[in-house]
Amino acid sequence: MIHLGLALALCSTVLGQQPTAPRQTYVYKKVGDCEIRADVYRPQQDGVRPAILYIHGGALILGHRGGIRQAALSRYLDAGFVVVSIDYRLAPETKLPGILDDVEDAYRWLRHEGPALFRIDPDRVAVVGHSAGGYLTLMAGFRFQPRPKALVSFYGYGDIVGDWYSRPDPFYLREPLVRWTILRPSKPSNA
Repeated sequence: MIHLGLALALCSTVLGQQPTAPRQTYVYKKVGDCEIRADVYRPQQDGVRPAILYIHGGALILGHRGGIRQAALSRYLDAGFVVVSIDYRLAPETKLPGILDDVEDAYRWLRHEGPALFRIDPDRVAVVGHSAGGYLTLMAGFRFQPRPKALVSFYGYGDIVGDWYSRPDPFYLREPLVRWTILRPSKPSNA
């Protein structure tokens, strides 16, 4: 059952392991000259496996598919999941509807092409994301058809048009203003 396996993978205490699966990179979508890619990691076990669609964070303006934490990737692989870590076009060049289309297209690609390309069960797919990827994971809950079997949003926000996201926090506007300083290495004392 995907829920138990995902829970075990998320609760594992194994840290610092490198993934035990090679990475294969695919283009899941093209927009003009822009190729949007996915990295696929498959455990060494034979047979059809459940999958995790992993969505990176970065405030929708930065980040990439290679940003998945190695410890988390190892946990997912050890639990028997195929992990598909995706890129999506970023803001501000791409507006939110385009970003959502990319993520939805990745899910569609994973379900249609995944069984033949990397032997997944298209009916056992979980969506996992961090921060902005967590937000996109929550959006997957009502946009994706058929629905994913599980949604796991780490630090995902549920509202990107609220004042908390779009306006400076009053705390940081108080005097004295926070100032950025560059720390420089000190000169050796023997100089």
